[in-house]
Amino acid sequence: MVSLRNHQSEMDLQRRKQIVVRSIVSLGLCGLLLITQPGCLGLFANLVNATGASRIKPVCSELEKSRVVVVALTEESIYRDDVSARILGRNVRQWLGTEVKDIELVREDKIADWRDRNGWDTMDFVAMGRELEADKVLIVQVGDLSLRDGATLYRGNANVVTTVYNTETGNEVFQSEIEEFRYPQNSGVYTNETTETRFRKLYLGILAKRVSRQFYPYDRNDDFALDAITSR
Repeated sequence: MVSLRNHQSEMDLQRRKQIVVRSIVSLGLCGLLLITQPGCLGLFANLVNATGASRIKPVCSELEKSRVVVVALTEESIYRDDVSARILGRNVRQWLGTEVKDIELVREDKIADWRDRNGWDTMDFVAMGRELEADKVLIVQVGDLSLRDGATLYRGNANVVTTVYNTETGNEVFQSEIEEFRYPQNSGVYTNETTETRFRKLYLGILAKRVSRQFYPYDRNDDFALDAITSR
């Protein structure tokens, strides 16, 4: 009697294994059919996105649930208000404010007022953060910024160092470097197709997203979409 029950249990286990294997194979075939059928690749991509499989985790979560000062610096902004630093900083703030969980951003005018009172060349960012009652200070420092590739092409290029300070401890809690961030990657925009002002906004907007996404989850397909953006 015991032997019969054991035999029955083994048969039930085998049936369950077969059902699982068939289900996996069926799902795989369905996925393959979706990919190979015209017009279905987008549907398959949407299914992947819906499951979160295409999302890249942030490399730093220090800004979540924090009051944050954001400062963008260029070689010019050390001495005075600089349009490139201002555009970059505003774009970074917009991305962080939209995408980072429970972040509170210190107002831009309060940061500018502090720098007016303490000097634009002041680099004591922890002191700035403490006076502005921030938990963290995010510094985006841009070097070797250029917008042209020869006389007839616009093509942005810059080196970027991103640093986060904890104002309570005074310690640096995160730093990253982006070397020679170029846009467009493989070409340029002819100078007779747009203006320098428009291209500056385009390039710095894309750079801001590249910097900001270190602090929130983003879609792995973002990089493929960059070169699809054109200047108008």
